[in-house]
Amino acid sequence: MSAPEKKPSYNAGRRIRWLLAAVVVVAIAYTAGWFWAAGQVDAAVDAFEANRSDRIEIACPGQQVRGYPFRIGVFCDRLELATADGQIDVSGGAVRSAAQVYDPRTIIAELDAPVVVRDAATGRSYTLTWVNARTSLVTAPTDAQRVGIEAEQAALSAGEQGRLAAADRFSLFARMQGTALDIAARPRGLSLDPSLTAGRALPAVGLDIDVRLDDWQTDWAGAVRQGSGTANRLALLLTDDRGIIVDGPFSLSAEGLLSGEFSVRVVDVPGVLAVARETFPELAPQIEALAASTPTQEGEPEDELTISLTVREGRVFAGIIPVGRIPPLRLGGPSAL
Repeated sequence: MSAPEKKPSYNAGRRIRWLLAAVVVVAIAYTAGWFWAAGQVDAAVDAFEANRSDRIEIACPGQQVRGYPFRIGVFCDRLELATADGQIDVSGGAVRSAAQVYDPRTIIAELDAPVVVRDAATGRSYTLTWVNARTSLVTAPTDAQRVGIEAEQAALSAGEQGRLAAADRFSLFARMQGTALDIAARPRGLSLDPSLTAGRALPAVGLDIDVRLDDWQTDWAGAVRQGSGTANRLALLLTDDRGIIVDGPFSLSAEGLLSGEFSVRVVDVPGVLAVARETFPELAPQIEALAASTPTQEGEPEDELTISLTVREGRVFAGIIPVGRIPPLRLGGPSAL
């Protein structure tokens, strides 16, 4: 019999060394790629700031790109903005942002409070504070960009006037859908200082806003907003089960005059009327007369009421009955702050 053939020995040590070498090479390549990308991000932020210097000056002292190995983001000690003419100055706290390396277009950002806005023309200053605020945004593609802002205990104050507005919770979302813009806002526990409401004390409310804007034009220099859209839901919530809900198409003229066809649903009519009598005593008779003259629709709960309103260039009608007038709606530029 011939001697059995000797099998080649299995060199596990050599394979492990090759594996370790491959891991080291990949790690070095990944690290080099990350720092190259960090340099590109840093340069892009600098270019963004420089390209807008003719309109607004942006500064991000202490700017660094961090997040290695799995994230990448821009960090700054504080944020500073100013219009080119020096009329408006904005300063905020530290900035932190992060994106996953495999999805750099989706960014999570945080800005520390407070944010202070100073208006040189009027000498006024405004301070915005919040707790646990966060912003998320998707930067590309252009027709699918979106941004979301959420904050708790948000408040706006103005110099010696003190607090002007506050909300227990605040959320704002916007997204591009082709050429349309969808906007949703949901502040809760929103209260306004009487100085903003002609001395009238209003109860804290919640808002539920869901609007689509089509062919919208904005001149941030101070001109009115112009365009058309659809109010999918505009709700004024006195409580979770009491309030007023409005929906319908609308348009805004170059003069800022609103037109549209709106369906107005009042939930818990007795409760809403009680708040209206207390808050707007001079309007309570007209509101109750309008409610009494509008029959409840079939299948509608007894404590609910739906009213159809038509607005023609700011003039409000319930059928053929004139109800009131909406003043021109204008979007002021920075000088209007």
